[in-house]
Amino acid sequence: MPNTQTYDVTAMSQAHAALSEALENLEAVVRPESGEGLPELCARLGATLAHVTEHFQLEEQNGYMDAVRKREPRLEREVWHLAREHGELTRSLNALIREACTATNLSDSLRAQVRAWVERIRQHERRETDLVQDAFNLDVSAED
Repeated sequence: MPNTQTYDVTAMSQAHAALSEALENLEAVVRPESGEGLPELCARLGATLAHVTEHFQLEEQNGYMDAVRKREPRLEREVWHLAREHGELTRSLNALIREACTATNLSDSLRAQVRAWVERIRQHERRETDLVQDAFNLDVSAED
């Protein structure tokens, strides 16, 4: 019988790595010295949307959210809040895509909006990591 938990962990790890790479690529295209323009930005925003969507689906469907809920019901509110942020982050990325793909130039303002969105998702990911660590760290001193 295959170990589905290992598969989920592997899939999550791969999705996380792909998202991290997409964020780095997105940051690179909005650096003023990159020399890249709106077509490249639109392409990278689209690629990032695909990675974000996959990443969030894995977290929500038999991912860390279910595991945290089962292990630590007291963390339900934080899990709910993070799941809600998935929708907000996706909607704001879609708005960025619309704006970038209808813009006439890659302005400093648009660059700043992209950097701010990347920072928001990184903060979100840090809060998720903290939540998982809170749920699964065992208090070894309790055994004394």
